[in-house]
Amino acid sequence: RFNGSRAVLSGPAGGVVGYAVTTYGQETELPVIGFDMGGTSTDVSRYAGSYEHVFESTTAGVTIQAPQLDVNTVAAGGGSMLFFRSGMFVVGPESAGAHPGPVCYRKGGPLTVTDANLQLGRLLPDYFPKIFGPGENEPLDKQATNNSFKELTNQINNFLINQPEGSGKRESMSLEEVAIGFIHVANEAMCRPIRALTQYRLGGRPRKLMADSKRAGP
Repeated sequence: RFNGSRAVLSGPAGGVVGYAVTTYGQETELPVIGFDMGGTSTDVSRYAGSYEHVFESTTAGVTIQAPQLDVNTVAAGGGSMLFFRSGMFVVGPESAGAHPGPVCYRKGGPLTVTDANLQLGRLLPDYFPKIFGPGENEPLDKQATNNSFKELTNQINNFLINQPEGSGKRESMSLEEVAIGFIHVANEAMCRPIRALTQYRLGGRPRKLMADSKRAGP
């Protein structure tokens, strides 16, 4: 009989099964690290010839006790919101979700990791379908993202300018420096579970494969 708890992390688990079948080689026995970045979170897993199970996991402070594949989840994804708090760049765990979504979705959403990538030119609006805005018929709004980053950059620079002498005061930051700063914070959050599955668990074994375990990926 089906029990809802049995479906915990069933999506990422499907990704683990997928790359285990398509990527792992019995001849080399090279461990495979699965990486699944979504809108609200990033899932990292490992396959080295057998499926690893756990009976408890904690994500963003929430503990789940149920049998599940060992998938490490961090609250950092494309929709993770960007904040400047007490002099620090903070990414998530709050997410903009699909509605309203990032600023560039034209629905009044907050700045997110997606906006940071758009600001840096890593996302090209011309290559995205015109499905944004209230009528879902407009392109990504790079200008809105740029305007929001200007406001946030002004807030950050005002904080830096008003720091007392001898406190590590630094020069003003550009929009691009602010955007890449948030990307670095998000990347570090995603790297932690990868390190836990490689350097710590495998003793720094030098050779591993990296696989995109996105369930709905191309």
